[in-house]
Amino acid sequence: MSAVVVIKPDQWVLAFNQPYGPYFEPMPQHLENFARRGGGWDNCRPSEIFLVHQIDRVMPKTYTSAGNDSRLDRVTVIAAGPSKESMIALRDRLFAVGVETDDAIEAEMYRRIERFAAKKRAAAERKIHRLLPHHFKTPRAEGGAA
Repeated sequence: MSAVVVIKPDQWVLAFNQPYGPYFEPMPQHLENFARRGGGWDNCRPSEIFLVHQIDRVMPKTYTSAGNDSRLDRVTVIAAGPSKESMIALRDRLFAVGVETDDAIEAEMYRRIERFAAKKRAAAERKIHRLLPHHFKTPRAEGGAA
């Protein structure tokens, strides 16, 4: 297990929302998941996965945030900083890494597959034309015997 981030009262922290953990793997490995879009939670917004809040009280394994008396696990803290804005910026940069990476991978994938896809779609259209020729009149069919 990796060491917990040193935090002090009045600091702002970026932490995982409790359900998003890192409960089953060390923090460094868990953070590496964000090399992919959403860190494995494709349909979640950064504000759902991460919390940004000001520290009120620090205990050995937990902490409380300003305006909230419930204890939060210190193992969920990713980073601490002087302001809310700096932690939101860090959250957005961390989340953007996987989004940018996956967008680039998808763009390259579609670029490479474009010719193959065009051939396959044309072949599929020909099959449809053969299955339902009465919907697709061809010049031969119109000029046939009367």
